[in-house]
Amino acid sequence: MAIVGSVLGAIKTVSKALALLLVVFSTISYLISLALGPILFFSTSDGLSVASRRIQGIPIDLFMAITVPIPLPVNIGVLFISVWAAFVICLVFAWYSRGGFLSSIRNSLKQSPSIAKTNFLYAMPLASTALLYATILIRQFQEAEGVQTGNLSFPPSTSPYVVLINLAFAPLREEFSFRITSIGIPLGIFLVLVYRYDERVSGFRARLRLILLAMLSPERAKVEMGHKNVSANGVFRGISPLEWILILLTSAVFGLAHYLLGGGWQIGMISIAFLVGLFLGIMFVAYGAYASILIHWFFNYYFTVLEMAGSTYGGVFPSIYNLVEATNLVAGQIVVLVVLIITTLKVANFLVSKASGLNVKSE
Repeated sequence: MAIVGSVLGAIKTVSKALALLLVVFSTISYLISLALGPILFFSTSDGLSVASRRIQGIPIDLFMAITVPIPLPVNIGVLFISVWAAFVICLVFAWYSRGGFLSSIRNSLKQSPSIAKTNFLYAMPLASTALLYATILIRQFQEAEGVQTGNLSFPPSTSPYVVLINLAFAPLREEFSFRITSIGIPLGIFLVLVYRYDERVSGFRARLRLILLAMLSPERAKVEMGHKNVSANGVFRGISPLEWILILLTSAVFGLAHYLLGGGWQIGMISIAFLVGLFLGIMFVAYGAYASILIHWFFNYYFTVLEMAGSTYGGVFPSIYNLVEATNLVAGQIVVLVVLIITTLKVANFLVSKASGLNVKSE
């Protein structure tokens, strides 16, 4: 049992150091990718041509099924900058969450990262790389069994900047549809009903405020009402049965939607999108809308912009893209492996303790 504990301690120490390196590298690459988006769009002739195109409205989806076109006649450049500004705002919220990014950096070698306590910007590289690697594993397994996943496709003549604006807008549109309205609003209504006799939600404006707060941050809404929450109770006890039902339901529809709406995806995408939707739902409930949007941003915008910079500018940018891609893939494998090893050792430690008749609490 002492050997298991020693091995577990050594693995935790090494993994914390590696996690810190990954977080610092990833945060720098996030900022580079974020800055490159508008530079690419407005410093190239193709980007300026696409940016000047007029659109008659912006589609907004509600409750996973209802599309409401917002009649705003703007050009694509204005839409891109608006979407980009939303990502910047999300990064600011991520920076200040759970005590702040710098605080998590300072404490990174003292405590293990957890959803309940860790700043989201610190947790994001660990979570996103693990999710990326998990989707790759599922894809490889499915395709080895003959279940094809497909790829997102556009007509051959489509400008890469049209592809970029579509991919950039998707995190906001899909998170509003699948998480903010489909999880946030039902949860907000649930809290209003549970605390209907509480003077804090005694009026219409107070109840509407609570619902709006639940749409942006379910965790903050629950904390404000004194309801069980992730910060105080951890993921499994802090996420209510209603939230788990909503997370699973929206994840299932998220998976089916990616296949049924086409775009080049095949049936194997259902399971991958379900896993991604499940993860996004947990991040939304545990941290807030900014967190699920940023994870979505990681898959849609982050790699796309770095790859476009490499093909557009050449020079050092292809090397940056290759380094980022390799780092994320290797980091994903390491994170998944470390989690599996630590979980296995904890289970072994628990079983040995039980077998020896000791009441040892695993850390």
